[in-house]
Amino acid sequence: MRCLIVDDDELIRIDIENRLSQLPGFTLVASCGSATEAAAVLMREPVDVIFLDVQLPKMNGLEFLRTLDQRRPKIIMMTSNKEYAAEAFEYEVNDFLVKPFSDERFMRSLMRLQKSAETTAAPASSPASDHVFVKVNGLLEKVSFSDITYIEAMSDYIQIHAAGRKLVVHSTMKNLEQSLPAHEFFRVHNSFLVRLDSISRIDDNALIVDGKAIPVSRSKMKPLMERLKVL
Repeated sequence: MRCLIVDDDELIRIDIENRLSQLPGFTLVASCGSATEAAAVLMREPVDVIFLDVQLPKMNGLEFLRTLDQRRPKIIMMTSNKEYAAEAFEYEVNDFLVKPFSDERFMRSLMRLQKSAETTAAPASSPASDHVFVKVNGLLEKVSFSDITYIEAMSDYIQIHAAGRKLVVHSTMKNLEQSLPAHEFFRVHNSFLVRLDSISRIDDNALIVDGKAIPVSRSKMKPLMERLKVL
């Protein structure tokens, strides 16, 4: 299982990292000190389980949970305050660890995770939700898939064109593409990804989307035609 640790206490993070390193079947993806850092990781990497502290700076763990969609990873909440337990379970977290927790208690939590994964495992498919959160100017913004017309790569950034807005996000096209429903979007060029139902015209080796001519790579034209309803 691919793991993400989110805790502002570096010693707690190191402790969990050490415990996980001794267990087969668990891989550490990243260890973060804030929800903002964690959100950036989730945009880049697939994660199966998050060890999430409740009391985080700026955005606490429960607030962070509210930003995650239906495809969120399994969640193990952590806190030194038992009073958060009831509220945490309202978010259907998988477990709640009260600090400091023993090796035995930690192992029982991981065993529950593995058992849950075995009974609920399903093949990867297109996202079940209808939106994605992206980080713009330090804030997480919700973008509905239906609002996106096309996405353009710009060096280390991408520009999302959605509902008249242009959102510049520090990410790669590949990472965002993995978050989009494959049946609705198509990568027509290394630098462009379009929403299929936003295409208004096809002209030689270009598409017209939102009044903009978007190039189509020669190798992409045939599979694109197969995806579109062409009479």
